[in-house]
Amino acid sequence: MRKILLGTTAVVGAALLAPSFAAAQEAPTVRIGGFFRAYYGYTQQSGRNSTTPSGLANNTNGQGGNLTQSNTAVGGVNVPTTESLGVTSATSTAGAGEVGRLSKNDFSTDGEVHVFVNGKTANGLSYGAVIEIAFNQQEGRNIVQQRASTGKTTASIDEWYTFIASPTWGQIRFGDEDGPVGGLMNSGVITNFGTGGIYGDRESFVTRQASTRTTTSPGGLGDNTKIIYLSPQFFGFDFGASFAFNYGVGEDTGCPSNQSSGWCDSAYAFTGASNFGIAAAGPEQAVRRNEYQGALRWRGSLAGVGLSFTGGYVGSGAAKELSPLNVQRAVFQPLGVWQFGAQATAYGLTVGAQYEHGQSNFFWGNAMKGDRPMDQLFAGASYTVGPFTFGGNWQFQTVEGASRTAYGYTNGVLVTSPNPAGAGLMRRLGYGIGGNYRLAPGLDIVAEWSKFTVAERGRDLDSSRAGVQDRTTANVFILGTRLAF
Repeated sequence: MRKILLGTTAVVGAALLAPSFAAAQEAPTVRIGGFFRAYYGYTQQSGRNSTTPSGLANNTNGQGGNLTQSNTAVGGVNVPTTESLGVTSATSTAGAGEVGRLSKNDFSTDGEVHVFVNGKTANGLSYGAVIEIAFNQQEGRNIVQQRASTGKTTASIDEWYTFIASPTWGQIRFGDEDGPVGGLMNSGVITNFGTGGIYGDRESFVTRQASTRTTTSPGGLGDNTKIIYLSPQFFGFDFGASFAFNYGVGEDTGCPSNQSSGWCDSAYAFTGASNFGIAAAGPEQAVRRNEYQGALRWRGSLAGVGLSFTGGYVGSGAAKELSPLNVQRAVFQPLGVWQFGAQATAYGLTVGAQYEHGQSNFFWGNAMKGDRPMDQLFAGASYTVGPFTFGGNWQFQTVEGASRTAYGYTNGVLVTSPNPAGAGLMRRLGYGIGGNYRLAPGLDIVAEWSKFTVAERGRDLDSSRAGVQDRTTANVFILGTRLAF
């Protein structure tokens, strides 16, 4: 997931790209940039455990196991539904769900290499490309064909796009990049301290227990392949717009066979869409269709105070559920979120706030039919004096949770099972404070503490503890260094 943060791709790329215009033709030049960071993290998290699912065979003599997969026929097609470990032990027993703690201490490293290509035409147009190569493709090692594997630091593309720009008519970008609402034109999102507070690198130390790892930041809206227009500034105003056919990135269609799924870029309907539930339309899934973004911003100053105001909207259609009877049903709502933000800067102090409202789940995905709208408020402040920057930010969100109306099939027909009244509302509250000290140009020492809580009545958020645990929290302390180059 993308972060809006000093030192990460969105800001570093924009700072190094910043085209200058001249009337002399220039052949494309290539420059290398990027960032590297190394942190120590101390994490206290509810349900931060290593668990054995109930009923899993236990290996009592220390021998290993092999990965097996079961399939269920859905509409005449075998669909993987469950995975288990088949233990090759001489003696094994059915487990009852053993629990072991995870360590609270960890080191974390991350980096990206950015390639910037810039050229100029004889009539003063700037053109080029940006390619951002990341090395954190996976959260854990992935086993491939039982023998080979790919590690956490496998290289992947974060963003890449080409652009052409003019000081008169603005800039067009085409490729995998943020949109105007998704990070390019936001106001009020203050993250220039520590690692970014609640939108910082805390996610690197948190497991996915009850989604306490994920926050709905504007930069998490997605880098799906799109065409973007950013206007020049007129009387303090500028605007931007973008369009994408779907949520896919990169080349190919995401459809290795004619069995359509949530990972097929161009799928208008696919079996199992309703089973995505609250996480529907996560990164690169096919639920989002014909996405469009638009934003209007004003920047200026009043009595020595720098001001910025942005209003924007992101919307899209949605793929449908393809039932075993080959009937397409609308189970998702169209994506539709309004965003408003404002910030002010004077004498080293910056304060800002942003509000979002509309049809979306907490993962910037299409909400299910009947789901509550998403409401989110963000506020932050930072202060810079000499080489020091200090700040804090806060986020509160209400959104439909996982315990709301359930979807499923009965005799091949999609049916719903409503929950008891009052169930399903998820509350997500987070805040962080931190600072950084500039040792040298591009080199910072950073320290930060953040807390993020998820609460949902009627849903067990920690299965390792007895009873229904309807609240889970992650506290993260980070200390380390970051280099932007």
